[in-house]
Amino acid sequence: MLNTYDFFVLHRSWLWGVVGVFVLLVALLAATLRYDEDIMDFLPVSSAEKAQLSTQAAQSASQIVLVIEGGDEVLREEILDDLNSQFSTLNTQFVSDPSEQIAELYSHLPALVSDSVYARLDSFFTPEAIRSAMERDRIILTTPGTSFLMPAIQADPLGLVTMDMKQWAAANGQKTYAFLDSPYGSTETKKNGELIDSLNQILSAYHLPADTSLSIRLTGAPVIAVGNARRIKTDTLLCIGLSLVLIVILLMFAFPRKRDLVLILLSVSFGWLFGMAVLRLVVPTVSAIVLGIGSVLIGIAVNYPLHLLVHQRYTTSVRQTLDEVLSPLVVGNITTVGAFMALIPLQATALRHLGIFASAMLVGTILFCIFVLPHLMSAEPTPVREIKLPFSRLKPFISNSKFIPWMIVGVTVVAAVYLGVVGAKEGLELFDANLTHINYMTPEQQSDMAGLDKVHISNEKWKLWTEYWSSHDAETTVATIQKEAAEAGFRPEAFQPFYDQITHPRSPDEAFSFNKIAERLSADFDYIGACCSLIVFVFLWISFKKFSLALLAFMPMALSWIWIFAIMHLTGLQFNIVNIILATFIFGQGDDYTIFIVEGLLYERRTGKVILPQYRQSIILSALIMLLGIGILVFAVHPAMHSLGLVTLIGMSVVLLMAFTIPPFLFRYC
Repeated sequence: MLNTYDFFVLHRSWLWGVVGVFVLLVALLAATLRYDEDIMDFLPVSSAEKAQLSTQAAQSASQIVLVIEGGDEVLREEILDDLNSQFSTLNTQFVSDPSEQIAELYSHLPALVSDSVYARLDSFFTPEAIRSAMERDRIILTTPGTSFLMPAIQADPLGLVTMDMKQWAAANGQKTYAFLDSPYGSTETKKNGELIDSLNQILSAYHLPADTSLSIRLTGAPVIAVGNARRIKTDTLLCIGLSLVLIVILLMFAFPRKRDLVLILLSVSFGWLFGMAVLRLVVPTVSAIVLGIGSVLIGIAVNYPLHLLVHQRYTTSVRQTLDEVLSPLVVGNITTVGAFMALIPLQATALRHLGIFASAMLVGTILFCIFVLPHLMSAEPTPVREIKLPFSRLKPFISNSKFIPWMIVGVTVVAAVYLGVVGAKEGLELFDANLTHINYMTPEQQSDMAGLDKVHISNEKWKLWTEYWSSHDAETTVATIQKEAAEAGFRPEAFQPFYDQITHPRSPDEAFSFNKIAERLSADFDYIGACCSLIVFVFLWISFKKFSLALLAFMPMALSWIWIFAIMHLTGLQFNIVNIILATFIFGQGDDYTIFIVEGLLYERRTGKVILPQYRQSIILSALIMLLGIGILVFAVHPAMHSLGLVTLIGMSVVLLMAFTIPPFLFRYC
């Protein structure tokens, strides 16, 4: 590559001609890329399964729910009628029928029966137990104010469901739910937002009786979707805006020459265009969210021009700079690209596209930095001037201390033992596959949705139910219940929903469900960790040509993940569908830092020239940019964005500590 540099030094017109044509081609390709905003692209589902989920969502997730809480039922119904007369100006009307929600809940009876009930299930079907249950049901249904329990009694007349579910139903009896099917579904946040704003204006202007504790609010999937979109937009504008200001200030502080800032911008911009062009060659359409997440790749891509520009301050020529930095730049790029390529085999469309885009962007950036940037850098020798960055005084202590490496080893052993013990006793779960945990909801919405959410049916629950009734006489049981029900004053068909559940028990639903999504997400998490580790280690071994050096460079990453897992578990933080992407980012940054330290140690041993201080400065600058770029999301309110910030702060801090301490400590033994 130095020969290529020498050639283009003598033939600059060739260089600018090739670069001009290449930039034109990638810009044209990138311009033809189309975008969508389908969040389902992030789920590990096939096209058929995606269509099925979309149909299910259209059927059940488009309801805007009006919640009137407090007071008596008659007053709540009067308020609803009064509000509906005002809602008519919007050509909308809420329908109040809470029994539908309870009926929907109990239609999944097998999912509600706890496993412990099966040990004594036979006792529920004796004539004496059925007679007692019928008498209890009659008393409940003849008590004033309990009509909302009718669907629960019809579906579960014998009380198979534990009392906490009945208490749930009673608690929801203090609320009146009214429902409106949004004409825009649950994903059209812009149009839903306009509708919800209009509804809220009517609610805010409505005067409640002064002597009541009534409250009125909206919830439901469209309302939560709008709240999420607005919260993400607000957090993005505040956090990303602040991070850009801080990054620019940091770069201006580190690079007094404006020319250096322009060169960094050119390098990353070319890489971005190259990534989009390669993605366009693979697919015609990509999720806009992919490019939004991909924007944090700037924190990695900026490494390459940074290392060249920082190192130039300590050399006498651009050629010498390129010669001394080329090897760690290329090796770091290969391992980082390899880590991101681990995303490509995943089933989730968006993650595959992110893997392609990230890999191509980093390749494009390194190509620009190797072949073009050196010819744009100042040819005049740059005086040596140390960049005064935060924590600069701690660097020699951290890197030269003999106590800190042994302390790290000790903490690592304790963390590994802790994780092993916790994993054995508590079933350690490092990945949270529950998609609702990354939604932004107010406390009131969480309470309301707890009463409205459908039960996710597990195959295990259905298996227990179907196995039980395959070995028991359902027809005889129905006849016994009907006989006792008639004696208690019930009609024969009063408990038909329950009869259907036991005489025609459905097998586990073969249709795709979010349980399968959760399983695949967990499997993807395990795959990313294993695959990234393997790819990075193999490339390190090939690059350094010695197993011991590859192990030395890989060791900080291995220790880092033990620390990261332990810290996350202690703080109650888990990986999820959003921050799982940071696993590859942390691998990408971590191996870059370690490679530069190991390459610096090898260079010093080979030439006797001290080079590590320069490498450390560029690493710290890169880490600060990454922390300011993503770590600042820790101030976000939205749970998904907040988790991105927390994982970044934990991951990058640990990786930086390991890179500065472990390689110098172990290198003396290699």
